[in-house]
Amino acid sequence: MQNSEWKVDVLLPGSWHGATSVLLSNGNHHVIVDTGMPHEAHSIVKALELRGLKPEDIKTVINSHFHIDHVSNNRLFPASEIFGSQESYDWCRAAYSDLLDQQNWETLMLKYYPETFDYEQAEEMMGKLRKFALRWWDPKRLGDPSQFRWIEKHPLPHNLESLITSGHVPGHASIIVQGDSQRAVIAGDALLSRTHDEKVLTMIPHHRKQYQADRERILAMQARILPGHDLEFSTPSSKE
Repeated sequence: MQNSEWKVDVLLPGSWHGATSVLLSNGNHHVIVDTGMPHEAHSIVKALELRGLKPEDIKTVINSHFHIDHVSNNRLFPASEIFGSQESYDWCRAAYSDLLDQQNWETLMLKYYPETFDYEQAEEMMGKLRKFALRWWDPKRLGDPSQFRWIEKHPLPHNLESLITSGHVPGHASIIVQGDSQRAVIAGDALLSRTHDEKVLTMIPHHRKQYQADRERILAMQARILPGHDLEFSTPSSKE
């Protein structure tokens, strides 16, 4: 019988260059939220082993969004259902495809990041992101299409909720873990870092104003908060 309480355990702590990966456990039901970069596959497997688990023990994978650093080890879990938003999946796949266009990528990127030139060093930033995509992007890493369960149509497992936080990318989903003792928010890249977003090597927000609103919404929650690229912290009181 399933308990009401999920145990929230950080598998890979977030950093300026790597995304937070989280293990949720409720009895024999184990869930991973965001699976990291390709070169972190061994670290994910080792972290599971330290907890007495194997990849085949993971029943569910949840992707906050489909940027490379959050999804690239999905294929470690071929027997899992993979939850995410179809909006984020379609948007990210299209963006990476256009980013790899040798001749037109700079112009094409403005479809996805219309505020690019509101940021300093925009050209340099986008060039670095293109090199990153050329090295790492591979749709096969996302898992088999038969595994996907779109959160627009399918509910997450019991006591897990998706909070759409689309400032970073359209359809981005932060995950709220409702517990009897404490609520946890796995923010993904709606909250890169508690105080130092500018240090994180990631794409600029799709929509800056919405991103700032998403960030403030999460910080206003009374919860244990796990940012996408920083160590976890707890907010002392609710501002809602």
